[in-house]
Amino acid sequence: MNFTWDITLQAAKDNFNSHKLFFKPAESYSPYIEQSFKNINQKHIDQLEIEINPLLRFTPIFEYLLHPDVVNLIFKNQQQFIYHFFDLLTHFITEIDLCHGLTRREFYIRRIRREILTGVYGETAAIGMNELSREKQIAVADEMLRVIEIGSSVHSFCYIMKQIFEGCIIYQNNEHPQIIYVYVDKRRDESLQKQWQFIRESFLPIDFEVKIFWDYHFGILGIKETMQLDSIAIF
Repeated sequence: MNFTWDITLQAAKDNFNSHKLFFKPAESYSPYIEQSFKNINQKHIDQLEIEINPLLRFTPIFEYLLHPDVVNLIFKNQQQFIYHFFDLLTHFITEIDLCHGLTRREFYIRRIRREILTGVYGETAAIGMNELSREKQIAVADEMLRVIEIGSSVHSFCYIMKQIFEGCIIYQNNEHPQIIYVYVDKRRDESLQKQWQFIRESFLPIDFEVKIFWDYHFGILGIKETMQLDSIAIF
């Protein structure tokens, strides 16, 4: 973890809102690396204030703004403004960094993810999406783009269910193919319920019915693993 874009990605993995990071010019730093953590081998973000070496890659941008004469003489009474402006510029540059090498499809996926999070796809979608990790949000946005391109399908629903609820099992009724049973090997809580409502409403075709079983699998005659006392759901 060295460059600002790398720090931003790691912050997201560590459940820090990258937009709330505050980049500061480090008082002392190595001329060979951009990050200025106390521990050069630090692998996680543990605070919002991040000190960096602003002159490693962006000397033409920051050499005047951070010049001692500018900070201590010309703008002596506006030092807070300088440092907030520095943070703003660093965020802007980092966003440009993060867009380098993006394909058109990756751009669409990021756009869809942002729109879901901000409520463009409805309140249920926004609430459910906010309960997911960044990696799962990307997976959802990727599959949502596929649905936009080719339409909803049972395959999309099953695929994204296995991405979000690892270990889930999905059954299709032989006599009524439009009825689906879902088993999730987790005890239902408020967060999981919000995720489930989001996935069901966003990916399950409108002409399908679904019944979900949490924690306890329903009994299937002839399969003894599903027919254990006190460990099955009955319906």
